[in-house]
Amino acid sequence: MLTRRRRGKDKAGLDLRDHQRYEVSLAVAYSGDQVVGRGLVLNISHGGCGIKAETTLPIGTFLELHIEAPSLHTPLHIDLAVVRWSLGKHFGLDFLQVHPDQETRLRRVLKSL
Repeated sequence: MLTRRRRGKDKAGLDLRDHQRYEVSLAVAYSGDQVVGRGLVLNISHGGCGIKAETTLPIGTFLELHIEAPSLHTPLHIDLAVVRWSLGKHFGLDFLQVHPDQETRLRRVLKSL
């Protein structure tokens, strides 16, 4: 199970994230209680990602994700993520639940970047 991490930057502009982020351009399909959409993952880490989507999502929205990566034959499945920030059609997610086999696949994708 993934653990909570610090987010954002401190007053001096230093990054407080516990996981390195990688700039990417990966297709993503997401769904939640009352939302289904597609977008583009712009950055990703072990603990979350940033997405540019076709819809605006409010903070606190819970989503399931399917991320397509060139190194994978089938999409990476994130069981549960939550929107932590939202600005227009851009939003940032924390991964809350990732099945162990999918977590291994995520690590493999990150290692290849």
